[in-house]
Amino acid sequence: MLDRRQRWLLFLLGVACFTEGYDFNALIVALPHLRHTFGLSRSAADLWVAGVYLGAAPALWLGRRADRHGRRSVLLLAVAGYSICSVFTALAPNMAVFVGTQFLARCFLAVQVAVAWTVAAEELPTSARGYGFGVLALASALGTGWGGAIVEASVLSPLGASWRWIYAASLPFALVLIVLRRSLPESERYQRLADSGSMHGRAHALLEPPHRNRLLLIAGTAVFANLTTQATVFAVDYMQTERHLGTSAANLLLVAAGGICLPVLVGAGRLSDRLGRRPVCATALVIQAAGIVLFFNAATTTPLLLLTLGLTYVGVFGAWTTGSAFGVEAFPTALRATAGSTVTMAKLIGQCASFIISAVLLRSVGDPGLVVGFLAIGPLVAAVVVARWFPETSRHELADAATTTIEATQTVPV
Repeated sequence: MLDRRQRWLLFLLGVACFTEGYDFNALIVALPHLRHTFGLSRSAADLWVAGVYLGAAPALWLGRRADRHGRRSVLLLAVAGYSICSVFTALAPNMAVFVGTQFLARCFLAVQVAVAWTVAAEELPTSARGYGFGVLALASALGTGWGGAIVEASVLSPLGASWRWIYAASLPFALVLIVLRRSLPESERYQRLADSGSMHGRAHALLEPPHRNRLLLIAGTAVFANLTTQATVFAVDYMQTERHLGTSAANLLLVAAGGICLPVLVGAGRLSDRLGRRPVCATALVIQAAGIVLFFNAATTTPLLLLTLGLTYVGVFGAWTTGSAFGVEAFPTALRATAGSTVTMAKLIGQCASFIISAVLLRSVGDPGLVVGFLAIGPLVAAVVVARWFPETSRHELADAATTTIEATQTVPV
């Protein structure tokens, strides 16, 4: 489906996405140790971690720079910024500094992922965009597995090493910057538009019809779709504290469940190229909600934990690959990186809200299973919105997809 240049470009973008997955899982595996080091209750940890996810807010400004000055330079800046923040995270003397450094790291990661997906959308052929998105999601998932299986479960935990080494171990990712600087080209679609003098998309155009309706629809749905993030992040902590698994066993179980489901990432992308993004995404969101509720409420043995966590990842991976595509396929080139960063910001706002809602409910209800059941309403609402009101962007050239979405969202009540 792809020529040699496109395969090489997809590899470079995948390397950039790998770091996003690593950082996400670093927080998951470090969380039990952070609670012990800084003496945090579960509800207090929820509120602190919520602050980390707010780091997506400044990403909008950097995303706008990608539309004004090019994709390549902003992606390089984001990789460099993340590498520096990881080093300072490893040196954090208290939870406030930890959250501050991770706040900045999440900002750079949000831009990094948004720009990578933007370039993939602009450079890959119409028939293979979903496949390409699946490859980028797979790269992020492999980063997650590296952080959980290799760094934590196989090295740091057996050695009794501090959680700080999880973040220090990300320092070699700075080498990615060298590779990208030498090999990553500018998006040809962006470059042609810039050379023609037509790159005049104003940022506030996203807040005007018809872009406003489209952006509110996609970004609002992203918030609901990510309300179960708290449950996913606390999966390792839950298996250790409630199911009494050891650190290595819990992390390896997490990685095993994710590893079994890795083919879903590329498979969902290819399936959405054939059947459409909308039906695949809506189905995956329902599976995600069902899996996480069963994990926290019905899984009492190791095989059941593995089965229900695997079901959760089938849904998460399928929704990730297809849902993220809407944010970059549904907007014109002059606004695509800005829109992609906005949708990524909405995604992380949903993740932040997940922790805040959980903290409030845990203090009043106290039962993690009931709290997760409430949070799972979010992906179910998102599934209904995607199935009922989202436009179909697959099998269309990018310009056609943007036009189709404009027409479809003019009458959407958002």
